[in-house]
Amino acid sequence: MHATSVIDTVAVDMTMIGANRNKVVPIGGIAHAGARGISKVEVQMDDGPWEEAELRAPLSPLTWVLWKYNWPFKSGKHTFTVRCYEGNGTPQIATPSPAEPNGATGLHSKAMML
Repeated sequence: MHATSVIDTVAVDMTMIGANRNKVVPIGGIAHAGARGISKVEVQMDDGPWEEAELRAPLSPLTWVLWKYNWPFKSGKHTFTVRCYEGNGTPQIATPSPAEPNGATGLHSKAMML
């Protein structure tokens, strides 16, 4: 199994006001790399820099890891992309490939009009 990460929600209905008085939108999802674990998850908005997400401690060494990133809200059309790193720092394979014969690879993205 290859390391994988997914964006489950861009919670525009849960917009919050951050410490700097700007709106932030929680973006969240899951990541998994089997017994190799997850050391880091990053989120990219449009073609901007990769930003590190917060990780919740997994329930066991073999469970999915929940992650969250508070995105500084900007109206318009945006594409969000996520990638993860295995416990030893090996990055998720970015090049897409089908599930057969060795398991799917690639980064998950979600495009939205906000």
